[in-house]
Amino acid sequence: MNIDILNAANQYATGLKEVENRRAQWLEKYKAIHGHLKEIATMLNEKAEYKQGFFVDTSFAYNEEINGTCSKIPSVTFRSGSMPMNVSFKSATAGKLDYTEEGFHLTFMPTITGQVLVLLRPHTSNLDTEKPEEVNMAVIDNPSALSLNDVSLIVLKAIKMAFYTSFTGMVELQEEQIQKAQPPKHTPIGFKRHDSTEKVI
Repeated sequence: MNIDILNAANQYATGLKEVENRRAQWLEKYKAIHGHLKEIATMLNEKAEYKQGFFVDTSFAYNEEINGTCSKIPSVTFRSGSMPMNVSFKSATAGKLDYTEEGFHLTFMPTITGQVLVLLRPHTSNLDTEKPEEVNMAVIDNPSALSLNDVSLIVLKAIKMAFYTSFTGMVELQEEQIQKAQPPKHTPIGFKRHDSTEKVI
């Protein structure tokens, strides 16, 4: 029985080694992923027809209590820039309100277990009444096994999914949902008529 108890207790040591191994794998792998995402961003910034801008950021785990960071837990984010929605409102008192859509964020984020969580934060705008939930794209158990081709496939899937959360792709999503007899998952924007502050000729 004592051997069984000892073996059970030794699981902690085994688990700790696995966590440390995964964390070490990520510290090496994230550099390659960061470089690969920069290559993708550069290609899109040069060749994409619409230039909202694509960027790659590195962040570190942060503790608010001591205002400190942990350099051993970096995350990498591939994101698109904001897009003007070409909707402006003007008031009689010279006030102006422009609507802008924030870009999507695709983040490769290590967890406390050493696994890497890949999250997609959809497009949002100041027309949203509530922020859409992040989408879990993948959980990477062994970071060293994540190839750059896998990263490219994740980026491709993320861009396709993010498009439908943009005002530029919502109509296509509606059409697809109607064909599948599903109601749209966003609320249509409504406007009420108001006497214009500008003369119409």
